[in-house]
Amino acid sequence: MSVDTGSAGGIELYVYSGTGNTHHVAERFADDARSRGRAARVVMLENVAEQLPAIRLIGLFGPTHGFTTTWPILRAAMTIPNVRGRDAFVLVTRGGTKVAGKVFAGFEGTAAWLPAALLALRGARIRGVGAIDMPLNWTVIVPSFGPSAVEAIVERGDEQTSRFADRILDGETAFGGLGQLFLGVLILPLSLGYMLIARLLLAKMFFADEKCTSCGTCEKNCPQRAVGLRGRSRKPYWTYSCQNCMRCMSICPTEAIQGGQAWLVFYMWLVALPAGAVAAGALLDSVGVTGGVISGVLSLVTSYVWIMIAVWLAYGILWLGLLVPGVRFVLSRATLTSRYRRYKGPDRCS
Repeated sequence: MSVDTGSAGGIELYVYSGTGNTHHVAERFADDARSRGRAARVVMLENVAEQLPAIRLIGLFGPTHGFTTTWPILRAAMTIPNVRGRDAFVLVTRGGTKVAGKVFAGFEGTAAWLPAALLALRGARIRGVGAIDMPLNWTVIVPSFGPSAVEAIVERGDEQTSRFADRILDGETAFGGLGQLFLGVLILPLSLGYMLIARLLLAKMFFADEKCTSCGTCEKNCPQRAVGLRGRSRKPYWTYSCQNCMRCMSICPTEAIQGGQAWLVFYMWLVALPAGAVAAGALLDSVGVTGGVISGVLSLVTSYVWIMIAVWLAYGILWLGLLVPGVRFVLSRATLTSRYRRYKGPDRCS
């Protein structure tokens, strides 16, 4: 199917990227557009100001987290200015892998279609929805691939990006991932669990080991401003604004940022305690409510509040414990990430 869009007008590409995978894809798309004489601007979401005049096409680029999109991308889909009546597309990156010499596609689920739906509801004409395979970069859980594997996966991603860009820039539509969308809808409760709960626990896994020089690189470069140097020691502290984008682990000059897997197990045990349910029961008894929808909603809300408070307090205690001499050294040796290869990004892999 073709759409008469003409060649006039610029292209605005909005990007949320952690380690650089999604930014690389956006730049690839922009280069393809410029090679056709189209003006294209890549804008990181943390640097969004005013939209350029004469914008004809809007692209939204983001990573896949928990088989769905991220909060920054959802926010962008709801707040990007002047989308009504404009052509738009959504392109996401997903964790590709290389096994036994073969590159396998990742799984994006609902990551691309959810923000596309929001843009459509705001009056945008959706021209395309797609996903690009880029190297798996969740180094707080798994090690990065070696340079040869990264190169092979990036090469595949570049080819996918160019094919998608060709269709959009030729005035055609490009809708993909319907099968993955169907599966993503089926596991949407799992994805929501990640966005609302697991993301918070993972944000509190990060700490800086004894190699940290308090240089502030993590603080200055966090796209969510979720990392801050605190205390007399000026060591990084991660807040609930963290999206687990892995930028801090990727760019730390001394590779001092670690993920405490043992902490995650502790948090999971902590949030499983029935404190939220007990608090909800006491509150319901005090107002004389038993059963029904109100009871269920209140139980969910109090349980969620308990999770946020409990993990915040536990992380604060652990962070203060890191100020004790020798504790950082011991904990850094007890985490798997101290032995993981770090992901340097598609344009910085080594």
